[in-house]
Amino acid sequence: MSTIFNNHENGKQFSQIFNYNDISKETDIDQFHQNIIKVTTLRQQSQENFEQSWLPYRKTIKFISQLTHIPSYILNNYARTIFFLFLLGIMFPLNLLITLFTLILSYFTNLIPHKQIKPMSNSNSKRILISGGRMTKALHLCRSFHKAGHQIILVDESINWLTGHRWSNSVERFYVYPSPNEESNAYINTLANIVRKEKINIFIPVIPTYNSQIDAQLKSALAAYNCSIFHIDSDDTTIIDNKYTFINKAQSLGLTTPKSFLITSRHQLLNFDFNNNDCSYICKNASFNHANHQSTIKLPRSTHIETVEYINRLPIKENYPYILQEFISGKEYLTHVTCMNGEITLFTCSYSSLSKFNYKHIEQPAISKWCTEYIRTLKLTGHFSFHFIVSEHDGKAYAINCNSYVNSAITSFYSHPNIADAYLSNECLSMRIPLSSARLIYWLPHELWHLFRNIRSTKDALKSLKTIFYGKEAIWSWNDPLPFLLHYHIHILYLLLNNLFSKHIRFFNEIDCSIGGFS
Repeated sequence: MSTIFNNHENGKQFSQIFNYNDISKETDIDQFHQNIIKVTTLRQQSQENFEQSWLPYRKTIKFISQLTHIPSYILNNYARTIFFLFLLGIMFPLNLLITLFTLILSYFTNLIPHKQIKPMSNSNSKRILISGGRMTKALHLCRSFHKAGHQIILVDESINWLTGHRWSNSVERFYVYPSPNEESNAYINTLANIVRKEKINIFIPVIPTYNSQIDAQLKSALAAYNCSIFHIDSDDTTIIDNKYTFINKAQSLGLTTPKSFLITSRHQLLNFDFNNNDCSYICKNASFNHANHQSTIKLPRSTHIETVEYINRLPIKENYPYILQEFISGKEYLTHVTCMNGEITLFTCSYSSLSKFNYKHIEQPAISKWCTEYIRTLKLTGHFSFHFIVSEHDGKAYAINCNSYVNSAITSFYSHPNIADAYLSNECLSMRIPLSSARLIYWLPHELWHLFRNIRSTKDALKSLKTIFYGKEAIWSWNDPLPFLLHYHIHILYLLLNNLFSKHIRFFNEIDCSIGGFS
């Protein structure tokens, strides 16, 4: 295996990322191939971003690359990592001041009896295990359940042991577990031991494994300790998390979707008759992948040569298919849906944007109706994130994909008092939406970055300032301020330093503060 990849034209880059002596330990060769594809995609995106960067910066990096014989895209990742560390250093005094002010004000506020903020007294209190501890959506769920009088145990992968959310007032204890994709048996055993030790009643996975076999084994292991899992059944996962099977199922229910074709080879895509159709297409991976879920491009390109060159770069295989989906011009929306037994209990819809991290509920009756019909017909339970295009042509809502995870838009429910009932109560399965008073959600580093980038545009700069002063910072809370400081300046700082001083620097396009990691 080592010889095969080292003889590949990109072998040197791959050998920098993987230790081929460990490949024999892989039980799933397909998973290893997908890891290779993931690295390739990240590297391609890194190169493309570098070529679009500021010209003097690009020339400087290329000059250093010629002197050191280190590829420019690798130097670019070192420079970006150092730059983000510098930005965190600049932000630290501001965030420290905000946190200290909040702590002092919260302390004096709690001295006033009618101003005290305490969890509800709950005779039916549950012990709840929540995964994805580094993510803001996990912190939001912890706070919501704690407010309702439940006890919360938070978990995440070992690399995220310094997540600032572990010091939240709402978290009783924090544990780490091994990667489910790399050590599935150890992952299952670790969670089973935590459930047994902490007497957990319900497990809410904020991060799914995207592996139905692991999910089924985990469900069986936790059932031995009378612990249920709030997650979609394994059989439904394979339908929903694959874009093509999701579209097919929706079409069979008579719901609106774009025309879609499953592509299992580059040859098939090269022979596709684009001229026989009066529309453009989006080509993307059929399954969810953090590395390339934002990597989409319209086909055909302006010339046949460009189209062929782009297609030949795609890592399409029969076991790694792509989907060719009709491009629909219009506004894109995303949703978060929590449902039980086919009834939606939490629903929010927001504008979708690849460049900004903002969420505010928007009334879109067509989207709400689409989701309700889909969820009710399939009698689903779990979390779902549907993405839609509302066509500027006919005004219809077209579903383009769905994933079975908690969407960060759930943070729009920060002020809602009845989130816990949406998961635990079978008596009232009504749909809850964010309160009308809920403000626009943002993450301070992202907003400051947009302010810095758009400083020459008065309109854009004022928009960012308006968001900061009138919106709601996603992590900050009056009565739970420590995660705000520690998430940005302990967890993110650790990830950046770990990347900088690791043997092989990781390719990344941006720091996603909402998920507490690189993307």
